[in-house]
This record gives sequence, structure tokens and C-alpha cells, in this order.
Amino acid sequence: MRAVLWTAVLWSLCVAGAAVAEEKVEPARAVEEQVAPQAATPATEASAATADEATPAEPSAASTASTPEEAAPASQAAEQAPAGAEPARAEKAEPEKAPAAKVVPRVPFQGSWQEASADEKALFLEAFGESSRVVQERWDKATPDERKKILRGHPLLGARTMKHRWTAATPEERAAFLEATPRMVQKIKEAWENATPEQRKLLALEHPYFARKAFHHAWTQATPQEKVAFLVAHPPLYGELKSRWAGASASQKQWFVKNYPGMESLASSKPWAETATEERALFLEANPGIAEKARDAWQKAQPEARATLARKWQGWALKPYQAQLENAGKVLISVKTRPAAVSTKGTGKPGTRHH
Repeated sequence: MRAVLWTAVLWSLCVAGAAVAEEKVEPARAVEEQVAPQAATPATEASAATADEATPAEPSAASTASTPEEAAPASQAAEQAPAGAEPARAEKAEPEKAPAAKVVPRVPFQGSWQEASADEKALFLEAFGESSRVVQERWDKATPDERKKILRGHPLLGARTMKHRWTAATPEERAAFLEATPRMVQKIKEAWENATPEQRKLLALEHPYFARKAFHHAWTQATPQEKVAFLVAHPPLYGELKSRWAGASASQKQWFVKNYPGMESLASSKPWAETATEERALFLEANPGIAEKARDAWQKAQPEARATLARKWQGWALKPYQAQLENAGKVLISVKTRPAAVSTKGTGKPGTRHH
């Protein structure tokens, strides 16, 4: 009986222990189940993040794979964009060419003071006797060094000796010296702007063509116009230069354009007659053999002889008026000024009444 009792007691204890153990295991499992989802959440987020990062990577690989096919349209679009922009640039370039077209004809007395040539400015200054005398006195009183200092802003003019007097000064020297006198140039400029082209021409006809009486400077200090004018006076040298322009090969043209920028007319095979004076002078410089012969002829000639030869050139701004200035100028002056002078003298001489 006791054995049965002890057995029952032990059995009950075992059952109670198992129940307690199961109760302890279930909370542990519950804690594990709660912890596991929480621990799994960062992992899933990390995996999701890596999946998200991997997702764009796959399309990028696909895009790189399709880049050769898509790059062609993109490059074509990039090539088409400048092509489409060219008309706009051309449209913008046309207004920029308009001012240049105004300068090309170089019609005397038609443009503004800034567009006027040195011939026109110097002659217009001569037309104002008092102002011209003031500028002349300033030139003649200045020393050669002072004149060079005044004209130091001009590369060619500033390098000249400037030992000659005003009567032998070139139009370029006179115009530059005038520009260095602000008060005087403002007065002459206003007179130019207020006068009509016909009035300017009349002033030119009423005053003799005084310019370019002597060239006291060296060949290296001559302007492009002076060099071309002097070269034209030597037909063999001038003809040789023209033939070299016309007979230049494609490789020679490339070489000239590369080493002497500014000869675009040569690159485009423009005829010699249509080239600018500056381009002709530059082409002369690019042919040392001809330029050396021209320099020797310049150095051997006297200053007055140089100017005499250069004055024959038809390219001077006032050359179309030279014949009128030399021949008809005196007639115009006599017709326009003498009657007025006679009438004035006739009314202003009381002595004639006493006779």
C-alpha cells in the first residue's frame, strides 16, 4: 500500500515538473518568436535594399547593352543640333556683315567721321584755315621726339623719324596728329557730321590736292596703301606679284594662309582685282624676293620721288577728284568766290564814289 502511495506521489511530481517545464518552454518560444521577427526585419530591409540597389543595376546593364543602338540616335541628335544652329548663326552673321559692306565701297565723303579715310580727314582739316594753322603750328613747334611721342599709339607712324615739317607730312600723319588734339578734332568732326556729302565734295574741289608731297620714312614704316601704290608704279614687280597670286597652287595657298593670316581671298581663289589693298600688301610681304626689290627701289628714290610715283595710284580715296582739283578746281573757285568778292569790294570802297 505504501509502495502504491509513493508511486502515486512520484508520478504526480513528475507530471507537475513536466508541466512547469512546458510552461517555461512556451514563454521562451514566444520570446524567440517575437525576437525572430524583429531580428528578421532589418535583414529583410537590408535584403530589400540590396534588391532595390540591384534592380537599377540590372537596367543599367541593359542600358549599357543597348547603348550602341541608342547612342547613334543621340549622336545624330547632337550632330543635328549644330546643323540646326547654323542658320541661326548665319542669320546673326548677316547683320554683322552689313557694316563691313558699307566700308568696302569707300565712297569719299559719304560716311561718318570714323569711316573717313586719312585723305578725307586731312583735306577737311585743310578746308578750315584757322584750325589747320593751329595744328600746323603745333607740329612745326614740336621736336621730332615730341611728334613721335604724340603718335606713339600708331605702330607705323610712331616708328617714323618725324623730322619733316607739316608741309611734307602725309595724310596719315596729319590725321593722326589731329586726332591727338581732342578739342580741335571735336570741332572738325562736328563740322564733318553737320555737312552734307555734297558740301564735303565742294570743299574738296575748292582746296587743291596737297597730300603726299614727300615720303621721308623707310619702307618698313610705310602703310599698306603706300607700299601697294609704290609697287604699282613699277610694272614689272607688280606684274610678277599678280602672276604669283593667280598661279598659286592649292598647297601654296594653304601655306600662305597658315603663315600669313589675313589672306582669305587667296584661299577662296578670289581674283586679284577683287582683293583688298591690305591683302595685296600682305601677299607682297609673303614674297620676300619681290618685296626686297621694291624696298631697294624705295630706298634709292628721294622722298619727293617716292611720293610722285605713289600719287599715280588709282586706289587713293580722293583720286577720282584729283583731275577736278587740278583742272576744274580753279574754275569753280573763280566762279563761286570771285563774283562775291567783287560785289563785296564794290560796295565797300567809298573811294570809288569820290572819283
